[in-house]
Amino acid sequence: MKASEKKETGEVLEEVFIPKTSKHDDAQYVAVNGRRLLVKKGETVRLPAAFAEVIRNSEAAAARAESFIESVCAEG
Repeated sequence: MKASEKKETGEVLEEVFIPKTSKHDDAQYVAVNGRRLLVKKGETVRLPAAFAEVIRNSEAAAARAESFIESVCAEG
């Protein structure tokens, strides 16, 4: 899932995939320390490692939130 390479500037790039959640959900805005990118959804893209980490952390947090909501709903 995670392939890394170096950009010409020496910055490490990593591949990430952000799934689309609807037909018109085309991009995700991501910002790190004043730098910002608009990342295309529905395709594997190469991003600087810091941006890839933010996306992975966001996906992990969403998964934990979904799991928590399901557990609370199951308790009734």
